[in-house]
Amino acid sequence: MIFHPSVCSLLLFLLHGGHPDPTRAQSAGSTRHLKHEDVDSPAPTIYPPTTYSPTTERPSLPIPSYSPTQSFEVADLIAPSPPNCAPIGSRTTATPTAADDRRYDPPVISVTNTPTTPSNRPNVNGDPTDAPFRVDPPDVTFRRGDLRKDIKRLGIKVSKGITVRVIANAGRFVNFANGDKSSLPFHSSPDGAAVFPLTNGGYVYVSNSEVQDKRGGVYGVYMDDNGNVVDYKQLLSGTTRNCSGGATPWKTYVSCEEYGSGQCYQVDPDPASEHHLLPEMTVLGGKGGGNFEAVACDNRDPSNPIFFLTEDAKFGALRRFTPKPGDLPGWNTLHSPGGNTDYLLFFADGYFTWTCDEDAARKSQSLYYPNVEGIAFWENSLYFVSKKTFKMYKLDLDKMTYTTSSTNNGLVGDGEFRHQPDQIVRNHESHTNSSSQWLYFTEDGGRTPGVYTVDTETGTKYSIFEAYGEKYFGDETTGLAFSPDGSKMYACFQDCGCNVSGDLDCGCLLELSRDDGLSFDGETMALKFHSLKE
Repeated sequence: MIFHPSVCSLLLFLLHGGHPDPTRAQSAGSTRHLKHEDVDSPAPTIYPPTTYSPTTERPSLPIPSYSPTQSFEVADLIAPSPPNCAPIGSRTTATPTAADDRRYDPPVISVTNTPTTPSNRPNVNGDPTDAPFRVDPPDVTFRRGDLRKDIKRLGIKVSKGITVRVIANAGRFVNFANGDKSSLPFHSSPDGAAVFPLTNGGYVYVSNSEVQDKRGGVYGVYMDDNGNVVDYKQLLSGTTRNCSGGATPWKTYVSCEEYGSGQCYQVDPDPASEHHLLPEMTVLGGKGGGNFEAVACDNRDPSNPIFFLTEDAKFGALRRFTPKPGDLPGWNTLHSPGGNTDYLLFFADGYFTWTCDEDAARKSQSLYYPNVEGIAFWENSLYFVSKKTFKMYKLDLDKMTYTTSSTNNGLVGDGEFRHQPDQIVRNHESHTNSSSQWLYFTEDGGRTPGVYTVDTETGTKYSIFEAYGEKYFGDETTGLAFSPDGSKMYACFQDCGCNVSGDLDCGCLLELSRDDGLSFDGETMALKFHSLKE
């Protein structure tokens, strides 16, 4: 069944209790389009209407047959398992049936090296600048949360001890360190991203393009070991609204589409790899697809990596994919048949489980964590955020318990984080062996979109940078990733002052570097803060 967009909007309006989302309000006469969160997967008809309040710690459960507070066994709460679904809570995979013993036949995804160049390249503030040269000082100069440094030409305030440069603007060619320019303009609507070291030296910043109607894709900005831009090219094309994704342990990127029947694609950005420029649809999205957002990987057992995939929909389902055991982990892990998919199910007493009952999982998400956005794994815990509850959820995967915390209050120092949490990223991605307790957030909406960090051990939050000025009202920060040594942060504004979201001139990529050359997770100056009125 196909719904007209206006009907979908009306249904969403009613599902939210007749109150529009205040964080997405636009000024009168604005020409900005509605953002992607206004598109949702259709609510299953088996669910009765529920009352939901973002301020409620745990929403009520009006359905007697599915009340987490009742003392039933897990098996009493969900439907019988499908034949190829492992037992609830199991990390093992059932033997595939004959019907499942086949490979996916992915669609042909063309990779165009020289797409048509826009004839009108708009003027965008903040032209790309040459890479700053500096000698790392011996003293620590960085202080997160101290936003007195005002980059007026860009309209952003950054933490003390940070230098900012513009890498690229959408619709304009990318400047290389040797004076040349890219053969194609920087992509529009940049979104999820990751950084990977390359076999032959240097690293690549991989970035999604969240454009409609099969005009999205994935692109790579290639850097040398010092962070100087040396190349820019398209890695995946012909896809729709590539939102976020995540890194694999074998240094490839999974890019996910965010629309009703979206899928996830594996992309290898390393020119030395046999799979470079040969992207392939993965099995993560299943046969029906979904409104997918982000991917995380539990690689504690390198022989058995576990993948998690979020869905940005009220009635979405956070899924876990366990590959078929026995195969050597690598590219084919995400394309081979025989793996198992199950879904997250919350209980009101702070426990959770994994279930094969997708309907029960969708009901659970609608009640507890609707519209899941970013997701990250660290040590034994899985973290994800909901843009409707303004909360971060921490799952202890060993104890099968969960806790929640607010994302939009409790900042130390300057700045504010009052709007929707979006992407969450660790400085050291899953393809490295390093660990850190710091998680970084991007923000969607409001008047001061920025990037923030939280110490997962103490819960303390700080601003890294924030935008100000009318050009950023309602914008979102995206594309958060770090250089391999952790000293450079890459982040985008998805609109960056354009008039209509999704146009060719929407988006810009920034690089923020610590002046002392240390990792963003590393030592900082003494945390003595001030008032911005000083």
